[in-house]
Amino acid sequence: MIDKEKLVLLGLTEREAEAYSALFNFEETTASELAKGVKEHRTNIYDSLNGLIKKGLVACIIKNSIRYYKVVDPEKLLDYTKEKEKMAESLLPELRNRIKLRENKPIVEVFEGLEGFKSILFRILKEEKPLYGIGASEEWEKRFPIKLEQYMKEREKRGIRAKLLYSQGTKPIIHKLNEVKFLPKEFSQPSTIAIFGDYVAILMWSDPLVATLTKSRQLSKSFKEHFDALWKIARH
Repeated sequence: MIDKEKLVLLGLTEREAEAYSALFNFEETTASELAKGVKEHRTNIYDSLNGLIKKGLVACIIKNSIRYYKVVDPEKLLDYTKEKEKMAESLLPELRNRIKLRENKPIVEVFEGLEGFKSILFRILKEEKPLYGIGASEEWEKRFPIKLEQYMKEREKRGIRAKLLYSQGTKPIIHKLNEVKFLPKEFSQPSTIAIFGDYVAILMWSDPLVATLTKSRQLSKSFKEHFDALWKIARH
């Protein structure tokens, strides 16, 4: 018995699959006879047969002004699926380009308060990428919304190392995961920039705290290059 569900999965409609399967019971037949066999209205059978002819799976022969239908070599079913595969392959470059454009479009989120700070901290853990901080501040530790020791343990589990740039005269968070350098006081700023993976977070130490988190590979790369330039002139 022919598995009609597999024919549908290959791209035939249910009626086409029914008609195609029934045609194997005949060497050749008319639409009227086929309609009786599948208990379909003749109009529907003609639609199904025309669809099968377009797919190259059925042939139509005219004898004495009467149309007869027959299945062609079943190998044509493979040809039909290969044509669909080629069509899909031709679409892939455009589809991939659409996804690439969407991925390159920056996504910006705005957070407020300690819950927003917490959201950014958890995003850092989730990304599991090295962390680079510009303008690291004592405010980071003062306003830390969860236990610092617990958070550092989570970072350690995920192997998240950090390079942090503080202004001279500020107290850094000392930890084996953190490499710290200091910039001259003229580089001090009222915000902290955190770069990790494709993300750039900017935390403004206002009251309440306000932060933006931008996902953009291009922006992250640009900020990382800025960080690298500052790291070169900073001192331990």
